[in-house]
Amino acid sequence: MPGPSTTLSARYGLAPVYPCDTAGDLYLFEHSTPATGTFAWGESYQVGAGWQGRVLAGPSGWMFSITTGGELRLLHYNGTNWDDIAGAGEYKVLGQGWAYSAANTRYRISVDEDGVIYTLDAAGNLKAHYYNFATHQWAVQDALLDTGLTQYNAIIATSRGVVYARTAAGALWRYHIDFWTNATAKWVKPTAQVLTGWQNMKNFSSPGGEVFYSVNANNGNLLWWSYNPVTKVWKSTAGKSIGSGWNSEQDVVVQSNACSRFPWDTACNSFGPQDGGAVITRLNQVKKN
Repeated sequence: MPGPSTTLSARYGLAPVYPCDTAGDLYLFEHSTPATGTFAWGESYQVGAGWQGRVLAGPSGWMFSITTGGELRLLHYNGTNWDDIAGAGEYKVLGQGWAYSAANTRYRISVDEDGVIYTLDAAGNLKAHYYNFATHQWAVQDALLDTGLTQYNAIIATSRGVVYARTAAGALWRYHIDFWTNATAKWVKPTAQVLTGWQNMKNFSSPGGEVFYSVNANNGNLLWWSYNPVTKVWKSTAGKSIGSGWNSEQDVVVQSNACSRFPWDTACNSFGPQDGGAVITRLNQVKKN
């Protein structure tokens, strides 16, 4: 597979943004320009209730809900309603003990373009977990990618195998899996920070392609960011304001593969992965355990 392209594309020309209020009501807002980051919005409507805890958006309508008791649930929104998940009903329970709904842990979990869930525990262990939406089985669990990352208090997964980590001072550091240079994938650690000034950012998420949405905790503005991993240039180092009044939301998450710098024919869709097992292969190649 080729590496990331310098060209960013939005598959359907929009990004589904899911704000969830403190009452647990979940909404869908259509951002019309996820590849360019302008103040342009389409329809918005409520799609759910009872989402107290932590909300995570995966690829192509796949959603994860973590209850306040730590139960991880999988759901799928088809654009109109919620599908039955493998005969389990509106949601399927994937596991227990996912303690990521508290204020000090909720930003230590994130989902990338392929649907890989990344977690960073208090001991600094960065792990990957991959649930196959087609087979409805865990394909990779607790794959240890890195250790000793205690300097970070948050992570933001984005493009395929890319994880940004934030320090308390607001610096972002970029980690990634290089699966295109050689036959065997390699975990690449950063040698320098890629951005500063994120200490007041909250409710951050990515639609893929190294694009980010975040809420400025000081004024409630919704900001758009974009990093080109080929040229190593940000579109705006201060972020572009694409909305206001987002300060009261419990969560703001974005469909994780609305944008990409990789070929769309291998992107995960509503039926599951379309990459021939490439995600599983590279996670198994780079894990330390």
